[in-house]
Parts: sequence; C-alpha cells; structure tokens
Amino acid sequence: MLFVNLTPEEFQQFTQTHFSHYTQTRINYDAQHQAHLLGVKDDEGKVIAAGMFTEARALKYFKYFYSQRGPIIDYNNIALVNFYFKSLTDYLKKHNCLYVLLDPYILENLRNADGEIIESYDNRVLISTLEQLGYQHQGYPVGYSKSSQIRWLSVLDLKGKSEQQLLKEMDYQTRRNIKRTDEMGVKVRQLPIEETDRFFKLFKMAEEKHGFSFRDEPYFKQLQRDYQGYASLQLAYIDLNEYANGLQQKLDDLNNQMKDVETALAESPNSKKQKTKQTQLNQQITSTQRKIDDTHATIATDGAILDLAAAIYIYNDYEVYYLSSGSNPKYNAYMGAYKLQWEMIKFAKDHNIDRYNFYGITGDFSEDAIDYGVQQFKKGFNAHVEEYIGDFVKPIKPLLYKAGKISGKL
Repeated sequence: MLFVNLTPEEFQQFTQTHFSHYTQTRINYDAQHQAHLLGVKDDEGKVIAAGMFTEARALKYFKYFYSQRGPIIDYNNIALVNFYFKSLTDYLKKHNCLYVLLDPYILENLRNADGEIIESYDNRVLISTLEQLGYQHQGYPVGYSKSSQIRWLSVLDLKGKSEQQLLKEMDYQTRRNIKRTDEMGVKVRQLPIEETDRFFKLFKMAEEKHGFSFRDEPYFKQLQRDYQGYASLQLAYIDLNEYANGLQQKLDDLNNQMKDVETALAESPNSKKQKTKQTQLNQQITSTQRKIDDTHATIATDGAILDLAAAIYIYNDYEVYYLSSGSNPKYNAYMGAYKLQWEMIKFAKDHNIDRYNFYGITGDFSEDAIDYGVQQFKKGFNAHVEEYIGDFVKPIKPLLYKAGKISGKL
C-alpha cells in the first residue's frame, strides 16, 4: 500500500463510487483555498481510501487540519485504518500541524423518530484502534454545538419507493398538509443568487423564533458559488390573486349546487338528504366566503405575492441535504414548508438519489427539547434518525496543543 496525495480527478472518481458526504467532493475541494486530498493506493495502483483535509491557522505559527465527515475508508479493515492514520501523522508532521480533527460519516445507532434504537453498530474496535493511534474520541454529545458537526441526523429513505408510497408512509396530517398546498396553489421556485436576500429575510425570522444566530447573508451567497449547480435556494410562495380566483370559482360552484338543492327542497320539502346537503353547503359557502374576504384583506395590506418559506439545499450522488431554512410565521396557514420538502423529495426521486437528509436534530427526544417541534415536523415525513460516531482529535504537537487549550486560544 502507498499513502499519496491524490489528484482531484482520482478523488472525484473515488467519491463517485463510494458513499460520501457532500463536503467530501471534488466540487468542495475546488472551492477551498487550502485543502489536501490524501489517499491510499493498493499494489495495483487502485485508490482504496481517500479524504479531503482542509487547513487553517492555529496559534499564529501552526496549522490545524480537519476532515469533515471523512476520510472515506473501509473502517472495518483495521489494517487499512492503521496504515492510513499512521501515514497521515507522518504527513501532518511535515506540514507544521498542531492538531487534526475528524468526524467520520460512521453510524453509531439507527433509531426511529422517537429515538428508540432499531440497530446498533459496534464501533468499539475502531474507537480503540484510533485511540491507540492518538485520536481522542470526544464522546457522544447531545444538542447543537458551534465547534463540531451535529451527531444526529433525520433522514428519509427513498430507495425503491414511488411517490405514492412515500406519501402513504407519511403521517396523515403531513400528507393532508401537502395536499392542501396543492389546493391553495402554493408554488416552489429556485431563487437566483441575486435574490438571496429573499431567503435570508425568512432565515432571520427562524433565528429570531428559535433564539439563535448562525450565518450572515454573504455566507449563503458564497455557499452557492462554492457548490455551483449543486446548491440551490428554493422558495415557497403563493399568488393570492390566483388563490382568490380559485376560491371564487369554488364559491360560484357551491352557490350553483345550493340552487339545485333549493329546487329539490321546493319539490320535496321533507327530504332529509337534501336538508343535510343544504346544511353542509351553507357551511362551505360561509367558510369559502370568509377565506375570500381574508385573502383580499391580506392583498390590501401585504400584497398579492407572499414569500412563505425558503431553504438552501445541497446534493451529491447519494443525498439531498436540507441545510438551512426559514419561514414567515404570519403565513403558516399556507404551509409553505411542507410544499418545499415535498418538491425537493420529488427532485431527489427524479435524480435517482436514494436519501433525503433533513439534517440535524439535537438528539434530545423529550417534549422539552428545544427542537421538539422541528423533530415532529420531520417525523411526519416518516424520517428516521441516524446517530453518528462523533469527533476525534489528535494533537500532533501535544504540549503546544495542551497549552493552547488551557489558554483558551484554541
């Protein structure tokens, strides 16, 4: 075996045939200022392991390296793991590395949406091996962190399932909400990078609602540039003029039905069937008229086109990732978030992508969890939960690393 710097073409070919995260892709490598493609080739020259490591400044004079959701390697092949990471240490020492961070895309537990374990993966040998190589496992945290990737992901399996089956497997209310968005005429379109502000306005509403601060608008613009055609902003919106016209057509139809019922009752005043229908039609007419009045009132105050919800997505050969989103709570009745998810699930199916990744949750499954509502939303689509192995840190210069941690400079 030989530890080598891979060419971008070799790395791309490997990741296209081995399951990997969107951060471990050629397109992400091309967007980086300082990144290393480090792999192993067998005796025949075939690439059998690969990983992208970014570098950044640490303690002014040193560097730290990070392989986000990598490297990509058969972690059951302990001999290969040993060779890769021993060789990696030698490489990092030559590049003035202070420490290296990994968060491999390795499952620890597969769970249902309520957090109950469906299947466990025994990673003890791997963790022991990495620890013997100097990698300190950072444990199994719950919650969000600003210093590490989320360990808990909500994922919908699309493989071998038709759109009809996916809908059938959703919660009844989720399925009903998706249908309602069609009835109301909610639409989804991709926003060009020049309209990132429309997404960001909704994203800020989510920040305010949940009490967090994540990224600024330039970050999302850069993300689109970095991932080119593999990142997109999607906007769910409604044209209230179209919606009002549809409601008016419905009202006209209901009034015509009422005339027929009144004619029938004039001929048969004691008909229970016609009386029941009359009562039902009265309720529908009243409800539809109220919706028309409310819609015209909203047009008068807010305009005809309402931005309901927006999200940024990235995809690769294996997954569509729902990264960040926001919605206007004032317009929750139009359920734009449901339309967004369903349209992008269909996008994944159309592109033969087998996983729809709703992305992070806290891993706290109690009703007191800060993301309980988010979890219930994702659960409604029949998503399961994937718990990952977590972070590993290896100090390459242990004394300096320890001093940096103690001083708070790392």
